Amino acid sequence: MVAQALMDIQEPEEAIQYYERALERQSEDITLVREVGRALVMTHDYSRAVKYYETRLQEDPKLLDLRTDLANLYYRLKAFDQSRRVLIESLKYLKTQEQTVEVKSKNVTYLALMAKVLLEADMQYAGWKLKDNPDAKQAIIEAR
Repeated sequence: MVAQALMDIQEPEEAIQYYERALERQSEDITLVREVGRALVMTHDYSRAVKYYETRLQEDPKLLDLRTDLANLYYRLKAFDQSRRVLIESLKYLKTQEQTVEVKSKNVTYLALMAKVLLEADMQYAGWKLKDNPDAKQAIIEAR
């Protein structure tokens, strides 16, 4: 695929155009949806990437991998409250789904990321010391 080759040679702007054209033909292809998001992140156009992820998730809330990508993007941007919001919404969504292996695996992924987000958010405070964080602890316990 041309878009992947462009990503490989560090030309994400051009790759986005090819991915979007491919999505017009195959709008349900989650791989293409994720690649557009990754390419947007690679161009450092974070506000456009966030908007893209949020819009796609509103259109189709069952895109579990996109939820992970968005929560990770917010985490990398140090937007911990937003990352936490996405993860809470994701965990709530998973509770409504049949508990398959994939759903349980995503639940663990989300809980582990939630613990990471909560810990990192705590570390942002000037007087931060390693202390007991009941929310992070609960997320780790539930992930087990």
